[in-house]
Amino acid sequence: MKSTTDRGLGWEHQKRRERLLKDHLDGSPCYWCGLPMFRDRTSNWDYDPASADRASGSLAADHSHARAHGGTHSDRLLHGYCNKSRGDGSRDHLRPAVTGLDPMDTRGTDDPLGIRLLAWP
Repeated sequence: MKSTTDRGLGWEHQKRRERLLKDHLDGSPCYWCGLPMFRDRTSNWDYDPASADRASGSLAADHSHARAHGGTHSDRLLHGYCNKSRGDGSRDHLRPAVTGLDPMDTRGTDDPLGIRLLAWP
């Protein structure tokens, strides 16, 4: 697994994440899924104790203006799974908090076509 530095994020991103975690109120809703977020990763819905990923259940520092579109600063926390699902932010209008889909039901069934409101094609 690549470090934050390997992914082009580095020390400043780590410091911003620490600051966001310090200011975080447990139980605040996630922008992507709408479910509560907790500092204790074992309390988050995306925590998987059987996972080899040591960061399973951890909150991720997200860029509301995605890095792919020139964003430079992380300004909010999301569940780790939600942050990965959000990607470049181009599908924000299809996030579970808006569509009402349960992110726990769709976990592990990522469709290469993305989220489809109609089963088509």
